[in-house]
Amino acid sequence: MMTAPATADGEPTIRLDRAAIAPDGWDDLVAADGSTDYPHAAHWTESAARTLPGATALWLTARSEGRLVAGLAAVQQRAGRGPLARRRLDSSVEGTSAGPLVAADLSLSEQEALTRALLRTYRSLRPGPLGAVTMALGPDRERRFGPLVDGTGDWTRHASPTAVIDLDGGVEVVERDRLAMTKRNERNRGLRRGALVTATREAGDLAAYYPLYAAAAAHWGVSPTPLAFLEALLADPGERVFFTCVRLEGRVIGGHLNLHLGDRVFAWNGVSDPACARTHFPATLCFWGDIVEACRRGARWLDVGASGGQASLEGFKRFFGAELQERGYYVDEGAALRLARTIGGRAGAGRGERRSGARWHDGRTGTPLKGGDA
Repeated sequence: MMTAPATADGEPTIRLDRAAIAPDGWDDLVAADGSTDYPHAAHWTESAARTLPGATALWLTARSEGRLVAGLAAVQQRAGRGPLARRRLDSSVEGTSAGPLVAADLSLSEQEALTRALLRTYRSLRPGPLGAVTMALGPDRERRFGPLVDGTGDWTRHASPTAVIDLDGGVEVVERDRLAMTKRNERNRGLRRGALVTATREAGDLAAYYPLYAAAAAHWGVSPTPLAFLEALLADPGERVFFTCVRLEGRVIGGHLNLHLGDRVFAWNGVSDPACARTHFPATLCFWGDIVEACRRGARWLDVGASGGQASLEGFKRFFGAELQERGYYVDEGAALRLARTIGGRAGAGRGERRSGARWHDGRTGTPLKGGDA
């Protein structure tokens, strides 16, 4: 018998709430699911809804005898104005992974029924022909839920593997067995030349980093994530977010904002100064600082994200022992949005346009070092 209340046709009852604050018991559900990523936490979605322009939070929930047993959180945003404005619901805001939550102590059949009901309800909320619903499933959740998503139909899956560093054994083992000699040497040279690496939760360090990040975003041709969102995350009362900061003579030359939940730390937002790439190796120092703090926190994995098809960035991560783990990005778009995207792609190709996304360092410091610098 279905644990959550069901409709006459046996479908679990899914409730929709549009609210800035998470439903009661949300973080208990995150803990009960057992394979979550930080963006499942209430603080992530609440911060996004509070600080991202025009954003609203959406919560899908299923309860049994008052207990929250399944849910899915998403953020709705609008791009453009007027009747042709596009709207999208994301359960994977800003390149992160999230998706459905289901209590792991339920039977497998109950978990699957609740997951299907969540996905069907979520897809039904697609905001019109110019709208889209999206979600990304991290490695653990791709194994657990990926086949169910495929089974519901009408989702387009894009492979988006993520690079992950195995932290088993702690800092000493990572340094000895996984860190390449070239990166060890770069770390040592950067530190000898005066660079300092700290793991901090000070908002001032993040604010000092932000102009560097904004300059990189301008180079990539994308809008930077608002500083207010980064600051709100860093203020997580559970201290699950930290900022790896690299300074040289008081100036920030690199940083990574890291999200920690359970056995996984995700190095989510980060850039380093290309002017210092060959002298102080701030990207290498950022990765090393991430590793040290993640190990101190007892994490099992450091997720350093997808490489967006950039071979030099993927190679750089391999020098830290990173291995690729499967991750799926799922999209359901309205017909008008698909057509607009197709026409836009053809027009861009006809004009000889290139997609942005070249690494900030490429072409700015000459030929990258072997392994590159992020």
